[in-house]
Amino acid sequence: MLRRLLPDTPSPKVKAEQIRLLYDQGTTIQLLGIATGGVAVYMFWGIVDHAQLLLWLSVHLLLTLARLLLNHNFKRVQGNTDNLDRWGHFYVIGTFLSGLVWGSLCLFLDPSWPPPDQIILFAIYTGIIAGAFNTNTPYFIAFPAFYLPPVLWLCYTMLQQRAEGFASLTALFGIYIVLMYVSALKFHARLTRSLLLRFENEGLADRLAHSNVKLATLADTDELTGLSNRRAMFKRLNEEWNRHHRAHEPLTLMYLDIDCFKQYNDTYGHECGDQCMVRIAQLLHDHAQRSSDLAARFGGEEFALILPETSLKEAESIAASILHELHLLQIPHATSTVAGHTTISIGIAALIPDRPDNDIVLRQAADEALYKAKNSGRNRFIVSPDSHDYAAVSA
Repeated sequence: MLRRLLPDTPSPKVKAEQIRLLYDQGTTIQLLGIATGGVAVYMFWGIVDHAQLLLWLSVHLLLTLARLLLNHNFKRVQGNTDNLDRWGHFYVIGTFLSGLVWGSLCLFLDPSWPPPDQIILFAIYTGIIAGAFNTNTPYFIAFPAFYLPPVLWLCYTMLQQRAEGFASLTALFGIYIVLMYVSALKFHARLTRSLLLRFENEGLADRLAHSNVKLATLADTDELTGLSNRRAMFKRLNEEWNRHHRAHEPLTLMYLDIDCFKQYNDTYGHECGDQCMVRIAQLLHDHAQRSSDLAARFGGEEFALILPETSLKEAESIAASILHELHLLQIPHATSTVAGHTTISIGIAALIPDRPDNDIVLRQAADEALYKAKNSGRNRFIVSPDSHDYAAVSA
């Protein structure tokens, strides 16, 4: 039975969010508290000792300003602190002290007050409690910490009065205390559930987004080599072609083909053939050094390098480096008609895009250059005669 009178312990993530909600809403309710305190002093000015009223207002203002400063400090550092529990304790202490200050207002109550002034006091108490309901209930303990001191203090003060009717008012306030507690408990439970659902939905959305990114990556990646596949290569080439068309600059494409690779597979088997392609793919990946460069495998033993903003001289240097480093790897190829190790042929083309979405002409130029490299003895690179020099165009 007792457990039903207490909220369930939230998860650390939910609790942290509840504390943030306290501070997010705290400033508004505290400023309203200052205004309400001023109204109280104004209303009771004619029936309460002025010095006592001003002392009460001064304590109320100092405490509220201290709490406003605490709110400001929390908002300033909350992104850099993990100790939200401590901030929650600070807020609860502040609400409790504020509740005590508001409770002390009932010490001024006197049976001789005119009925309208007595009603005003009760209206002020019910008003500040109702105002604190939504603000403090997210972090449940903050609400009873605030509203119990004033209502209990008021009930005690009314029980000390000998005038008729105060006992009935005390009973009504007792019922009010219980109703507010039960309502706050239910509101807190609903809010906690909504936060749990929100975090679960955010988690699902994050996992879904991660899965989508992973699927997109898999869809654009060659399973064997880890390079971009044919689909991703054509997409990037089209994007870069259109970008270079707008800039009126040549785009460089390099086609690469492993020499005599059918004989390699026939001699060493497809398992060794796969390992050979993986090593060459890593070599090409290492030469796609900039974020805009792209190394791709778009056929069985066919590869490509997209080299944006690359001059022909730079492309030739990259091709020569690939040939040299592949020679240093000395991957055996006993049945090659070129050398006793694996070699590669390269075709290079660099064109200024003539119109959007026409990158097929660049692919054809690179393919023709590759064909000439293979017919010229392989293990070399050939530049398409239609190519434009990036450096010359830029100049």
